[in-house]
Amino acid sequence: MPDIHEILHNSFGLREFRLMQREVIEDVMRRKDVLCVMPTGAGKSLCYQLPAVATGGLTLVVSPLISLMDDQVRQLKERNIPALFINSSQTPGVQREVIQEVMQPGFSGLLYVAPERFFSAGFTDAFASLDVKLMAVDEAHCVSQWGHDFRPEYSRLGEARQRLGSPPCIALTATATDDVREDIIHMLDLREPSVVVTGFDRTNLAYEARCLDRANEKDAILRKLLKDEPGSAIVYCATRKNVDAIAAELQGVTAGRVVVRYHAGMEQSDRQRSQEQFMRTPGAVAVATNAFGMGINKPDIRLVIHYDLPGTLEAYYQEAGRAGRDGLPSACVLLYHFGDRLTQEFFIEKLGDGNDRVDPERLREMKSHATAKLDLMVRYARFARCRRQQILDYFGDESQVAGCTCDVCRGDLEQGEVSDDVTVIVRKILSAVARLNGRFGTGMVTDVLTGTSSDRTKKWQLEQLTVFGALKVHGAKDVQRMLHRVIESGLARQRDPDNMRRPIVEITPQGVQVMKAALKPPGILSNLIPERRGRRTRVRAVEPVDEAYQADPETQSRFEKLRVARADLAREHALPAYIICNDKTLATIAATAPATPEELEMIKGMGPHKVRMYGEKLLAALA
Repeated sequence: MPDIHEILHNSFGLREFRLMQREVIEDVMRRKDVLCVMPTGAGKSLCYQLPAVATGGLTLVVSPLISLMDDQVRQLKERNIPALFINSSQTPGVQREVIQEVMQPGFSGLLYVAPERFFSAGFTDAFASLDVKLMAVDEAHCVSQWGHDFRPEYSRLGEARQRLGSPPCIALTATATDDVREDIIHMLDLREPSVVVTGFDRTNLAYEARCLDRANEKDAILRKLLKDEPGSAIVYCATRKNVDAIAAELQGVTAGRVVVRYHAGMEQSDRQRSQEQFMRTPGAVAVATNAFGMGINKPDIRLVIHYDLPGTLEAYYQEAGRAGRDGLPSACVLLYHFGDRLTQEFFIEKLGDGNDRVDPERLREMKSHATAKLDLMVRYARFARCRRQQILDYFGDESQVAGCTCDVCRGDLEQGEVSDDVTVIVRKILSAVARLNGRFGTGMVTDVLTGTSSDRTKKWQLEQLTVFGALKVHGAKDVQRMLHRVIESGLARQRDPDNMRRPIVEITPQGVQVMKAALKPPGILSNLIPERRGRRTRVRAVEPVDEAYQADPETQSRFEKLRVARADLAREHALPAYIICNDKTLATIAATAPATPEELEMIKGMGPHKVRMYGEKLLAALA
């Protein structure tokens, strides 16, 4: 085997390998298939570039972006390593010349191609005749329909590999959960691959999430963040409309600082100019959708702001990971308002639009999966727990975080000992949410707690509730702020069940435990009561609401067994228990005691996908 340390130094100018690079490279040079999951900036490219130099022959690299190909080919040529690319920026004549060059006997180097090129007219036969020694699939999460950036052209790469004679393959990505990793192995037909996951912890990044009562608070926060950080920054938005509006506003308030915009609705030449200007300008700000990401290798990005909520934690992790690629401290700030969730739910509902061939059951499964991932993204934003640890847990990384500088760990959220007064108020708020039974939004919950009479409170007989006026000693604005804080803590949640942009509030299982005094409120709520000049009024506790579920002993026994099974499933799949199924669905299963998957599927709240994923264990608990 060639001396890879010598090649590392002479060809790449490096003195030592990073974590697991050497092991991956050795597996590749033994002609093993490899799935490599490394964080952004960990040196994935070297894992196929060095073997290409060491073993010779043609290494075919599948890459999704023109800019990424340009950068890598330029860098390789600067090191005197033969490298070429084929993409849509070239004329057909130039593309044919590249093919002819790599087909010459004895050619040794790297050829970068976009995945759709394998199936384009005029190139199918040419690619099939290439003598490929190694196939590298970059951004391999694009293969998986469960990934955050699925691309249909990637799904046929397994077929393309077969036509090339099934050469050894290395698949590389920075973001892949267990289900995505399994999909990559299956779709690319990797043969007994070495699976290398180096971890997902970016210790130099300070994560922060700010939950806002009003969407229009974002603009002032955005301007202050950019004012306080003069280094390069990216502002991610969920829609093109927001990109255009925010970029225009920042042009007027960031004098002397370059601001560019980037989204798929712009002409290719305009996007290219924006990217080049951002890459070469110190302190530049890019306002962009998620179209701006892969291939952005600017090491001195000090700040990434998510103006809108992304759809998944994979997307957030990858986009936030553009910060601090040089290893220096950098900040990643997420601004969240409930309306952001509605935007992502709109995108989920649009899945499959315009594709008449999509299987309806498969589409339902995809939407259910996307919704579950969105729930976890919202939980990350709202839950006051170490941000880095939440990310590691999501990806199945068992590492324990130490020395974290996220907003939770540095104490920005002011966690402390929860006083008796705060505990009483939290239980009153949760009691009101529970009594309203998930039928109303934050405004009605506030009216009930403050004892505000209206036509609606009379119509729904809400003035008869024991919690009506329970917090009338506090003003409506203060009660609403406290309610939002309780939601942020994870004790209650907002949902928009009818997609009518009228979110309702409902209690969570953890909230039920706090309401019934089985748990204390989390420390994040220690400063819940707004400060007042003068004397603080003590408030009277309210009786907890009735038990969440009561039944005959036999049904109750089944219910408890199902809860244990659900907890096991939640740990196994790294999901909150309510995503497996909520207590109401669990109670129905306990009462009806289904014996087959078909019977379980008929219960409201289950469905084919959940039965396939969780049915076996739930039915076993009943048996």
